[in-house]
Amino acid sequence: MTAAYLAAFIVGGIAVLSALFLVDFGHGAGHDGLPFLSLTGVSAALLGAGAGGLISSWAGFGAVGSGLVALAAAVVLMLAFQGLLLPYLRRQESNSQKSRSSYIGLLGTVTLDVPVGSWGEVAFVDSEGNRVRARAITEEPDVLTKNTSVYIADVDADYLHVVAVPDH
Repeated sequence: MTAAYLAAFIVGGIAVLSALFLVDFGHGAGHDGLPFLSLTGVSAALLGAGAGGLISSWAGFGAVGSGLVALAAAVVLMLAFQGLLLPYLRRQESNSQKSRSSYIGLLGTVTLDVPVGSWGEVAFVDSEGNRVRARAITEEPDVLTKNTSVYIADVDADYLHVVAVPDH
């Protein structure tokens, strides 16, 4: 029986890591209806059953006791993943996507000259109040020198696209 728990632990551990790192866990099978039937939920249950069964059988609980501990550990770990870990990870995922596009329209200051045809650096405060430094490029005809006020007009994967803001 210990071999079965060991196999469940190994397969569950690999499946949990795969689900967290390789699969888009925020969407998919079971997410809309029965979240515990998702790949991550089943993987977490398998990992919990393997870990609980191994520990309880090593502690000498017997077949029935180990089975009950394995079942309880499976339920607890599945609920912990579905109720605590995955919502946190989904929130982080959506925040990182939102924050980059939310830079458009903000004002910043050049901290490293932005030459024509190359990149420099700008600093600004994002919508959540965090100070951000990012690489920037411009289509302006002249170099944007240090301390120039800029407007963030667009973003892409590598750079912020900025334009100079005239001083009044």
